[in-house]
Amino acid sequence: MAFLSRSILAMSIALSSLNVSAKAVCEVELRHGLIITDDVIRIVDKGQTRVQINNDNQLFIRGYWIDLTSDETLVLNQFSAGIRDTVPELVELATDGVNLGLSAIEQVVEGMSDKESEVLKTQLQYVERALMDKFKRGDDFFFIAPQSLSKIDDFFTEEISQKIHSAVHGSLGAILVSLGDAFKSREGNIEDRINDMGQRMDIISKEIDKSLQKKAQQLELKASEYCECLNSLDVTESRLQMIVPSMADFDLVQIKS
Repeated sequence: MAFLSRSILAMSIALSSLNVSAKAVCEVELRHGLIITDDVIRIVDKGQTRVQINNDNQLFIRGYWIDLTSDETLVLNQFSAGIRDTVPELVELATDGVNLGLSAIEQVVEGMSDKESEVLKTQLQYVERALMDKFKRGDDFFFIAPQSLSKIDDFFTEEISQKIHSAVHGSLGAILVSLGDAFKSREGNIEDRINDMGQRMDIISKEIDKSLQKKAQQLELKASEYCECLNSLDVTESRLQMIVPSMADFDLVQIKS
């Protein structure tokens, strides 16, 4: 347990240091949700699609098609390209980080007890649900919820970290119950199983540390690039709003500094 706790602490420290770096660059907020597929971009507000871009060149607002000239369509192209160049990669980095942690937890407790699987499954559902509320990707789509992109690390170090702690505590509790039952019934070598669990946690902990350090470095390198791209996207969005004033009702990118 101590090994995994240190891993989670390392993740918190790494991502906290990233937050300082990101905030030093700029504060960027997505004010609406985004769903991105190969052919369609949807700006979502309160569960409803408000703006839809088809094939990067057709614009619909509240379900109504907006007729654009060739020059105006070029601005729409740039806006669409800016979203595609930034958001999917951000979603991938965010979801990969959490999936790494969940996979590691499963490896730690795998085979240790007959009872942990259902407990672990229930606990990890809360982690996955929290993740999918913010970021989600499938075979053919990406989703990101409205949020401050400068505070993504807070989501991981606070909400996700707490839920991972709950999952670990619940699973290890079930393991200890199982080991106690086995001891009472004289089944198996309890000492060997406890030692095996410690060794597994040590190995997985070191792997988590290496992977999370790499992940933090990747995010840190991307922080400046995201800021530049999103600043550019904000400028393009402003141009599009001048062409289509109703776009301002669903202002997507907000740069705070």
